[in-house]
Amino acid sequence: MVQTLSRARELPAAVREAVETWRDEADALRRLPDPLIEALRSAGAFRLTTPREYGGAELGLTDTVAVLEELARIDGPVAWNVWNGNTGFAAALLSEAGADRVWGGDPVQRADPVVVNSARPTGRAVPVKGGYALTGRWDLVSGIDSANWVALFGMVEAAQPDVRVFFLPRSAVGVLDTWQVTGMRGTGSNSVVVDGAVVPSELVVSPFAPSRIDRPLYRIPAFTNASTGCAAVVLGIARAGLDALVELATDKLTDNGATLAHRAHAQAAIAGADAALRAASLLLRTCAAEIDAAVLDGTGGPDGSVTPALRGAIRAAMCHAAQTSRDVLTRAYVLGSSSSLSVGSRLERAFRDGMVAAQHGLLAATMLEPAGRIQLGIDVGVPIY
Repeated sequence: MVQTLSRARELPAAVREAVETWRDEADALRRLPDPLIEALRSAGAFRLTTPREYGGAELGLTDTVAVLEELARIDGPVAWNVWNGNTGFAAALLSEAGADRVWGGDPVQRADPVVVNSARPTGRAVPVKGGYALTGRWDLVSGIDSANWVALFGMVEAAQPDVRVFFLPRSAVGVLDTWQVTGMRGTGSNSVVVDGAVVPSELVVSPFAPSRIDRPLYRIPAFTNASTGCAAVVLGIARAGLDALVELATDKLTDNGATLAHRAHAQAAIAGADAALRAASLLLRTCAAEIDAAVLDGTGGPDGSVTPALRGAIRAAMCHAAQTSRDVLTRAYVLGSSSSLSVGSRLERAFRDGMVAAQHGLLAATMLEPAGRIQLGIDVGVPIY
């Protein structure tokens, strides 16, 4: 287990060469190339939150955030696909039979399926013998072309409609080529369609289901495990943009003949951006660490030690990370002046990737509202926060 944890924490360094080799092709293909996916799989990138019964690393929330932030500093789309492809925590929610179907099998290959997801409950499911017939369309499913399985949210049509998560093999869904965008092109965030596919009951679960594995990671509410990583990715991309500006400043001449590095306004801006990113990263990791600490006593879950206050705090930290990253990327882009325009340059790529990533609904300013309601002692009003 120690070796597995150590390997997971070293993931960014382990895959750096492969990422740098294939990221331009990923941008052109609008998805991660197969050799890059296999390099990530071999390095254990898709087993970060998978239970150790299936060979997973079972990283805590703090470690997962740290790994994703460092990976995003190398490449945003890669980190984003690793985030969305780490649905291994759901193995603790599914029945043992269901988890075995997705994460079991050959001991050499176990824990390595790429299981992407969409939490938009845009599907509808009708109970049938042995399971549910699922129909619907889900947009923005990152990594679907590289996936082995996909977890899709849908509403069960019944007297009292209820949300469920449906696990389907990639071969059971159709994919529409809709990912025509400026940034995060390599994520392959295309649309998924399903028309009456029958999903066995063992592959269907409530996102609010209690975990059948009683260990710290799986006492954290599923939505918290699933959502937090996107903020870490945005922070890592912003750091990459600042790295690019610092590198550029050494040689870039300005209007008075001095390099950008020797202009006072640039020095102040770079120092301020660095401090802002460090603070936002520390806040996110601190909130994650507080949740990790809360579940060590064995009373976690949405009604246990992961209190609404803790969940609201990390949600606010995520929103703060997104706004800080936007500000830093904008400052870096402006300071880079005409050098920021070159397609494919580190600064240009970081700017467009970071701005697109920060548009994710989980990072929207409106997501601060539930956190504020908690602070004010007002009913949160939504089951997902």
